[in-house]
Amino acid sequence: MPSPRPPSRKRPPRKNLIAIDGTLEPVYKMQIIIQEKGIDAEPFELRILHRDAIHEHVDCNNPACHNGGFSLGNVLREMIVNRQEEFIGTSFCTGTEGDPEEDLIHPSCSTRFEIQSILRYR
Repeated sequence: MPSPRPPSRKRPPRKNLIAIDGTLEPVYKMQIIIQEKGIDAEPFELRILHRDAIHEHVDCNNPACHNGGFSLGNVLREMIVNRQEEFIGTSFCTGTEGDPEEDLIHPSCSTRFEIQSILRYR
């Protein structure tokens, strides 16, 4: 009999609302660069140049993190509502580190995401 699978540390797939809710309609050109940084993070750089490549949520790659990442959709919605063309900022991971099965208080994930975004409107 096969042994039970360990619980997944990642969230189930989310709806990509930013791609279907019409938020990106006024944008004709974009450049988004996201760098994941932190003590236990697996550093990466994500570059997005096309509207079709946008994701609502960017997952955290810290192996100890559970249920983490940040909402890129919320960052872009705020930019578009305010007709902001450039954004440079930091979003922090919303996950926790540790085994979710243990009844302990888990510390917040220490990973951060540095975001550079340029949007051009119609």
